[in-house]
Amino acid sequence: MKIKRVNTGRSHHYIDVDTGERVPGVTTILDQGLPKKALINWSANATAEYAIDNWDDLTGLAPSARLTKLKGGRYAAKDEAANRGTQVHKFGERLIHGEQVVVPDLLRPYVDSYVRFMDEFQLRARYVEALVYSERHRYCGTLDIFGDILLPDMPEYDDLPRDSDGYVCNCLIDAKTNRSGIFGETALQLAGYRYAEWMQADPADPDSAFEMPEVTWTGAVWIRPDGYSLIPVQAGPEQHRALLYAQQIGIFDQGARELIGEPVEPPTASRYALTEVGER
Repeated sequence: MKIKRVNTGRSHHYIDVDTGERVPGVTTILDQGLPKKALINWSANATAEYAIDNWDDLTGLAPSARLTKLKGGRYAAKDEAANRGTQVHKFGERLIHGEQVVVPDLLRPYVDSYVRFMDEFQLRARYVEALVYSERHRYCGTLDIFGDILLPDMPEYDDLPRDSDGYVCNCLIDAKTNRSGIFGETALQLAGYRYAEWMQADPADPDSAFEMPEVTWTGAVWIRPDGYSLIPVQAGPEQHRALLYAQQIGIFDQGARELIGEPVEPPTASRYALTEVGER
């Protein structure tokens, strides 16, 4: 199995080079197979916020046009947040590689927080935005950071092996820029990356694949305009199994309508037939 990541504007997908088929990503699996209870309240709040922020413009529209704008308001907020996260990730990747970047004022607070995280935990990144995939379970993903960090000498970290410089090596870290913090599904996302069998340092080069290194510690860094938080995330075998369950639920949901047939007519239904009436 050889995988290639294909970038398409703001998004991307994964292709099995040998068969040409798409292979689902971990985030796609979670979107399709995991309930998003928080999104129900979010969508209602986002629509209300859009209405308040655009009240004057909406007032001048016809009712049908106003309804259309309200329906799409939450997606505008979602796209803005997703675009911000993508840009912050790209700046972070370039900074980790030692590049100098010019950052728009709107994103500067996020990038400053990202840099603080890297400096204060003395991040030694080995792989950034690397592709991982599971040949056995047939899924892919793009991890954010795989590397070494300096964790404090506290009892909860006593069981973690450290190198001669005190670093905890082979840490798998996901970066989030949303307003709500780290959701529980991040555990399943990290577990999917952790227990993939293969990694590609270059997502566009299938021949660069090698066996996935063993992961020592998993966590997520929540990057905000006012700072950051590095949060431990439990992403072990149980969470990986839950991810695989979500994968199966998503597969079922996609084909569920095909399982339902046409209504069956009862055998006792009345039958009617036209007969020719002779002359009187």
